[in-house]
Amino acid sequence: MDGSGNMGLGYSASSATMFPSVFYTGRLVNDPLGTMPQGEAAIINGTGSQTGGGNRWGDYTSMSVDPTDDCTFWHVNQYLPATSTSGWRLRVGSFKFPTCGVPTGTLSGTVTNWRPRPY
Repeated sequence: MDGSGNMGLGYSASSATMFPSVFYTGRLVNDPLGTMPQGEAAIINGTGSQTGGGNRWGDYTSMSVDPTDDCTFWHVNQYLPATSTSGWRLRVGSFKFPTCGVPTGTLSGTVTNWRPRPY
């Protein structure tokens, strides 16, 4: 979750017709709970499959929010550039929501005429 309450989610996906690839999605702070309606985007589309065992996919996956702006999500995940027994690589991607860091709330007060004092 970023500093504005938006949530990011990074993951890998594959199927019989898609090589293991890295994606992300998310929700803004005011989006309906239990949804990720901000769409899905690819960090990288894989171009190969793993043919060897090991069953350790995902060991090097992480998501964190950059402490310098409290808005940028950094996602690290595995993909395969070519079909092999264990030739996976890591890909680092980042994204942020345009509403992060934008102040929200209600401003109230009284406006008065103000004139500087003569010197």
